[in-house]
Amino acid sequence: FKNCRALTSINLSSSLTTIGPNAFEDCRTLTSIDIPSTVTEIGADAFGSCSLLETVTVRATTPPTLGVRAFSSTSPNLVIYVPAESVETYKAASGWSTYASKIQAIPA
Repeated sequence: FKNCRALTSINLSSSLTTIGPNAFEDCRTLTSIDIPSTVTEIGADAFGSCSLLETVTVRATTPPTLGVRAFSSTSPNLVIYVPAESVETYKAASGWSTYASKIQAIPA
C-alpha cells in the first residue's frame, strides 16, 4: 500500500500478525485504520508520512512491538485507541511511550 493515494481507511484481516516496515508509508489520504488483536508487530515507518491519519485503533491488549517512526508525520490530531485495561501499559511500552499523549481507551 506504500504511496497509495486513494486509500482513506482500512480494516485489516483478523489473521494478520505483522504490519511490515513502510507498509502504509506516504498514504497521504489514509485517515483511519483498525488494527486487529492478532497483530504483534508494527514495523518502522509503517504509517510514516500518512499526513491525514487521525484515528488508529489497536485492539491488542498487549502492545505490539513498535518500530521506529511508525506514526511519524501523521496528523497533529492523531489519536491512538487501545483497550481500556491496557492504556497505561501502552503509554509505558517501548516505542509506544513516544505517543503516550495520543493514547486513549477505545470508546465504549
